[in-house]
Amino acid sequence: MDKYIQVDFLLPTQNMYGLGERIHEFGLEQGTYTMWNKGQDSPYDDLTGGLQVYGTHPFIMYQTEKMGQFAGIFFRNSNYQSPTVVFNKDGTSTLSYITTGGNIEAYFFIKGTPKEIIAQYHGVIGKPALPPFWALGWQQASWTYQDQETVEQVIANYSDNYIPLEVMWLDIPYMDNYADFSVDTKAFPDLQGLKTKLADKGQRLVVILDGGLSADDTNNEYYQQAM
Repeated sequence: MDKYIQVDFLLPTQNMYGLGERIHEFGLEQGTYTMWNKGQDSPYDDLTGGLQVYGTHPFIMYQTEKMGQFAGIFFRNSNYQSPTVVFNKDGTSTLSYITTGGNIEAYFFIKGTPKEIIAQYHGVIGKPALPPFWALGWQQASWTYQDQETVEQVIANYSDNYIPLEVMWLDIPYMDNYADFSVDTKAFPDLQGLKTKLADKGQRLVVILDGGLSADDTNNEYYQQAM
């Protein structure tokens, strides 16, 4: 169907790992492993669906019939996905890869130790990037900081209590009506000044951008460019 694709795999084990970012035990159990990026709290995933967190990683690694050997499958897809795992009575498993659309583009990593399978996986998706040194330090953010005065008080509290702070993040309240590439100049009258103050102390200011544009004002230049 246009909005439903399913392909099933019979796996020779019940020792499996992967399938996205979620709060759950390390080893996979029977259940539904939904993957769809959305901002939400981090609940425990009871595998009934809809409880994933931010990261979408449609990759599964499973033990083969040979001791110490593993294999992996990576499903390259950006649509909503809900792989389902069922344990069979004979010790095997059925993996049902289900997605709302796109194409079935799968990569198979056939043989190796867990470390070798992960290396093969990163050979396809790319290797991790080395972050700048400052990004490894303590960073502060909160959606509850509704104005510049509050943000500056938080920064001062770090300094007054001798707590290191590398980066101050501004969440969406700094925006004008939560519209990307805009600033609420009443609540945050001098972002450039705030940035300069932080830079003088070797600190950095980072502002959040959401993955969306406001359609409240269809004359907005960024909305028009997107359309």
